[in-house]
Amino acid sequence: MSEVRIHVSNMDAFFNDAARAAARIDAGNLDAQQGEIAFESMDLLLKVLTANRWRLLRALKAAGASSIRQLAHSLKRDYRGVHADVIALIEIGLIEKDEDGRITVPWDRITAEMAITEAA
Repeated sequence: MSEVRIHVSNMDAFFNDAARAAARIDAGNLDAQQGEIAFESMDLLLKVLTANRWRLLRALKAAGASSIRQLAHSLKRDYRGVHADVIALIEIGLIEKDEDGRITVPWDRITAEMAITEAA
């Protein structure tokens, strides 16, 4: 099962995680690691992962590889809005686009971690 964890992280933690990953690779440990997507703040996480985008991710995962037009039609949403959402989700790595231009959700599970102590 492929899984990605979405969370809030500061730059120091990001670079510490990157250094640990590099050390693992340098040591010859090439085992697959859980995917992670980190945001600078809870505000940014919530701005990027809107309710419409969560619905879009679920619909796309259920449908499989699709065009943006097909996805917009199945969601009963305007093409422009779906296109903008897809581009935003591609940029953060939750959606991938293949060589034929079809989009997919490569993850079987997306876990969003939100700390109650983080400022919203």
